[in-house]
Amino acid sequence: MRLSRRVLVASVAVLMVVAFAFLAQPARAATNRPSWAAGDFWVYSYHAAALGTSYTGVLRLDVVGTDSVTLNGTTYPSYRVKGSVSYDFGGASVTYRGDLWYTVDSLAIAKISITLNVTGTIEVTIWGNPPQSIHWPLTTGDSWTSPTDITIKEVISGNTTSLYQRLSTTFSVMADQTITVPAGTFTTTPVKETMTGSAAYNINYWSPQAGNSVRTEGYNGTGGGPSGSYNMTSYNYQAGTFFTTIFVGLPVWIWLLLLVLIVAAVVGVVVVRRRRPRVGAPPPGWAPPQQPPSGPEPPGSPP
Repeated sequence: MRLSRRVLVASVAVLMVVAFAFLAQPARAATNRPSWAAGDFWVYSYHAAALGTSYTGVLRLDVVGTDSVTLNGTTYPSYRVKGSVSYDFGGASVTYRGDLWYTVDSLAIAKISITLNVTGTIEVTIWGNPPQSIHWPLTTGDSWTSPTDITIKEVISGNTTSLYQRLSTTFSVMADQTITVPAGTFTTTPVKETMTGSAAYNINYWSPQAGNSVRTEGYNGTGGGPSGSYNMTSYNYQAGTFFTTIFVGLPVWIWLLLLVLIVAAVVGVVVVRRRRPRVGAPPPGWAPPQQPPSGPEPPGSPP
């Protein structure tokens, strides 16, 4: 029974990592990192294969606010996100919920916490120390490798066990592509992520408008199409609205303000010109008054 339970916990942990971390690493050429806020959310439909079984379902991520995570004595300012994953298989639907912490400076996952109720309470906590590094801003063609030490901690009926693994991922920023998903059409920068020692890789299609990945594809490295994918169906990203979009180096709202000021100035000039009385020709013999001196006369000037 304990072995079966551990297999179940390991299976759920794998599914959580597949579901939550599949979207985790955003990047875009020459774009600053997004700023998330409470109320931002992203919803994805997905299909994937794990442990020899095909899964379909829905992933939802909701930003609840800012927080901090301490890993081995180092504190990382983070965004706290509520995540839920619904799986449909065998005619049944199962939903798992967890908390995720993304570092503010890099938007990399620092920690995942999940509580399961399967013949008892099972707590699973996953974290990487240090969190993987995402380089902002990014440029197409940029590439780097980021290592981290992964810890998976399980608490079952008061008994704690831990699993450790070294993880190193190579990130490669690809050329922009236009992607259409159920949530709309987006200009994206794909980012390829390859784990060291593996031929499998993911491609995240990052959109600055959505503030996250709009599509993620997983490849097993043997050729052919993706073995799994996530496609965004809806989202709310407050920093990605029209009024915070960057246009020629300035946010759109600044350009709108400048436009309003220019229009007001033009209207003011037109009104003043219309109200100014017309000046007729001077009467015969009229001469302008003598101009006042502009300053003290220089020494030696004639009186």
